Amino acid sequence: MNSQQSIIQVFVYGTLKPGESNYETYCQGKTIAEIPAYTRGQLYQLFPGYPAITKGNNKVEGYLLSFSSSKILFSLDCLEGYSETRAFDFNDYYRQQVTI
Repeated sequence: MNSQQSIIQVFVYGTLKPGESNYETYCQGKTIAEIPAYTRGQLYQLFPGYPAITKGNNKVEGYLLSFSSSKILFSLDCLEGYSETRAFDFNDYYRQQVTI
């Protein structure tokens, strides 16, 4: 890794966690670290069964995944149907910095 690259860290709490359905396709072999972690929020199970977090005070457990390339964000955005250019209300999720 050269000095101009930065580590990308993503907190995952659903299908992207190690052992879950999307981990193998999107994350396996691409991480440089996988650390059990938690954040505070309110966890919901949405139809058809995928999780979502909103603001809250409950402990939401997941993993802090570290990647050596920002290209992972494009891949994860495609999975989640997210576009930076789309209006907020038209995305199923958005990226947010959280305290781990």
